[in-house]
Amino acid sequence: MWGWWQKLDRTVCRRPGAWPLIVAAVAIHVPGPAVANSEPAPAREPSSGREIWAGADLSSNVWLLYSGVTLAPWSGIHEPGFRFRAAGGYGGYSYDREAEKIPDPNNPRATHLTAQTYFADVLVGYLARYGELTAKAFVGAAIISHEISPTDEETVAIGGEVGIKGVVELWLNIGERGWGSLDVSWASAHDTRTARTRLGYRVWPKLSVGLEAGINLDSQGECRMHGPGASGCKLPDDTDVDRAELLDYARGGVFARYEWGASEASLGVGVLGDSLGDDGTELSPYVTVNWLTQF
Repeated sequence: MWGWWQKLDRTVCRRPGAWPLIVAAVAIHVPGPAVANSEPAPAREPSSGREIWAGADLSSNVWLLYSGVTLAPWSGIHEPGFRFRAAGGYGGYSYDREAEKIPDPNNPRATHLTAQTYFADVLVGYLARYGELTAKAFVGAAIISHEISPTDEETVAIGGEVGIKGVVELWLNIGERGWGSLDVSWASAHDTRTARTRLGYRVWPKLSVGLEAGINLDSQGECRMHGPGASGCKLPDDTDVDRAELLDYARGGVFARYEWGASEASLGVGVLGDSLGDDGTELSPYVTVNWLTQF
């Protein structure tokens, strides 16, 4: 699970970069409920049919905690076969919104808003192997909620929504020490979409380092990119409102991943697109920590 954060423009709102995970995420303001781990580590044999994980994402004015479990009742967790997954998370974020445009710069009447967000997934999937490529696909139900106080009437992604969700996770072994992963997901709840990729190298047999990148988008992000006149957009029809770009919903950084026995832990740090204003896209740091084990 990975957090991706976003901020709306100062002329309408200021939203912390959201995963997210980001993702939950985006205007999703918090990470879209993505998968915790798509890194099967084929070298671990034999493997059990049960796996649990937990993690945390932190950025400016945003936090998210999440955990989940995957069960493969008829095979090992890294072996071809059906599997079932349940995951959930809870977090919070805050931002400022101008109550109205007032010419007096000493009286901006900015309103500070706080929000809680949560998500839950229940999915069924299948793992297949194609040489050095491991592929997993899941489908199921998801709920994503953003509860904002006081009510922000200009926000599209607000309240709880239940919908279908699809996930695809790919892992590729590259030579003796290299590997790459790609996770993509879509949920009809708030039209949430996430993508995350990692490119790693085993500097030691159990320690990998590398680069990571991701993007998270939802209905609020679509509204921001297509402008106030877009269908379903609640932003005011004001030509002074700058439109968002995909960079506002992206993140990139470095990570380290350590494996021991049937467990692993990873730490990722980097920057994410935090807002779009008169000075262009701002950047904010993020930190994400994950732990996983078989049992």
